[in-house]
Amino acid sequence: MRQPLWILNSVLFGLIIIVLFFMLFSHVAVEERENIEPGVSKVPLVKEISKVNITKIYEQDIFGTYITPTRSPIEPTFVSPTPMPPRPAPIRIPESPDPKFLDPLDVTLKGIISVGDGTESSAIISDNKTKRESVYNVGDLIEDAQLIRIFNNKVIFVRSNGQQEVFYLRESDAQNDPTFLNIDDWNGIVKKSRPNNYIVSPVMFAKRVKNLAQFIDLLGLTSAYHRGKSIGCRIGDVEKDSLGEKLGFKDGDIVLTVEGIAPTTTKKRLKIYRKIIEFKEGKTIAVKLQRGRNRYTLKYKLNEFRPAVKMTSVDLTKVSAEQVKEEQKKMLEKKYKFAPTARDLRSRERQNMFRRGGRPGARR
Repeated sequence: MRQPLWILNSVLFGLIIIVLFFMLFSHVAVEERENIEPGVSKVPLVKEISKVNITKIYEQDIFGTYITPTRSPIEPTFVSPTPMPPRPAPIRIPESPDPKFLDPLDVTLKGIISVGDGTESSAIISDNKTKRESVYNVGDLIEDAQLIRIFNNKVIFVRSNGQQEVFYLRESDAQNDPTFLNIDDWNGIVKKSRPNNYIVSPVMFAKRVKNLAQFIDLLGLTSAYHRGKSIGCRIGDVEKDSLGEKLGFKDGDIVLTVEGIAPTTTKKRLKIYRKIIEFKEGKTIAVKLQRGRNRYTLKYKLNEFRPAVKMTSVDLTKVSAEQVKEEQKKMLEKKYKFAPTARDLRSRERQNMFRRGGRPGARR
């Protein structure tokens, strides 16, 4: 039991000896700690700055290639004279282009199938060039024209340039249409018998002038005032061959009384209208008016009349058949006033558009 304990003690003693030898020979010497307290330094803290010529750097000539200019640069002056204001350019108003009208459509209205308010109606129209008839509804096209409205006796087209064209079923419908009152003549309705006296056909006048509003529009009637008080009605622009000219009126005439009633208020004007429409044939209407500083009285007799006819004789033995027909045609034209043909209506409508720049019957 003593032998193992001895061996153990010997081993421990040997290990202690080895450790001591290792510590002895492996010891590292530690340097002495230097003194960090400041002392008098013999080395100058700031070295003298060497003098360097930096002119070349300012002259942008580090590599010795800069050439000094012979002329000194001119420094810019930032003070400049005040510029003159621009001259105002005159405004040039462009000239209005002349209206360009297209030739009327070469078609004929043959018939109308009227349904309701006209939106579902149909029109039978014949092309005069091809002699072909077709049925058209609202919105259909004929060449560059579009059908926009169908009435009981007429249809209205609008062309590509905006002009309107009206085609009537009968020539009498065109003659009695109020839109043509300004371009048609009034010879068969009003006739001058002697100075300041006129004859008016009541039947024809009622057919041409449908209501009081249309009559006011035809004469351009407006209220006339003197010192703030109404004195009557003033006649507007009287155009050539218009109703106002046929009735003997001139521009600026002031109607003072009609049958003794002064048209100064709406009530009195309606009274005049109701009184006149009750007149029978043969009655004379007296109208007093002021023209400038003078006063006149115009009288209008309600009576049916026909233009005077001058009969001529023709010797049929000395003329040909064509001359006889031409002479008969002239005699009939003198005796009766024929309704305008479709070609005449188109020609009148075109002349009216050139003269007034609008639809027939439009007032400026």
